[in-house]
Amino acid sequence: MITWTTYLLWLGLLLVIYYAVVHLFFRVKGGSILKGNRQAKEKKAADSVLFKEPDSDGGDQNAATMAPVHSLVDELQAFVAQAGKEGMEKTELLVGIKMLLKKYPRTKGSIYQNGITNLVEVIAESQCGIQLSADELSAMWDE
Repeated sequence: MITWTTYLLWLGLLLVIYYAVVHLFFRVKGGSILKGNRQAKEKKAADSVLFKEPDSDGGDQNAATMAPVHSLVDELQAFVAQAGKEGMEKTELLVGIKMLLKKYPRTKGSIYQNGITNLVEVIAESQCGIQLSADELSAMWDE
């Protein structure tokens, strides 16, 4: 017959063995991961890929290259909000947006172009009540 003492003794022994195996496994296999034996791959900054610039080591340049995108978004939001208040027509709105986009030529062809196009579509509809077609949105980027 098995007593509670025997049962708990065997359970404790099996538990110690289990944790010893787990500890050894992670010490050998996991140690290489946790100790940093993995090779750090150099990643290109998103901005250098975005604006198709050669790689550079300047950390301050990342903020400097993102500034035009943020400025463009701010100007677009302000312009469309003002156009909504003034009741501007669709053609005037498109001409104004096109002029703003010409001020920031590096955004054309960047990975942010689709996002900016979607932003224009959404804010034009929400703030001006103007729905822009896909052709009108793509024509904004034409020179």
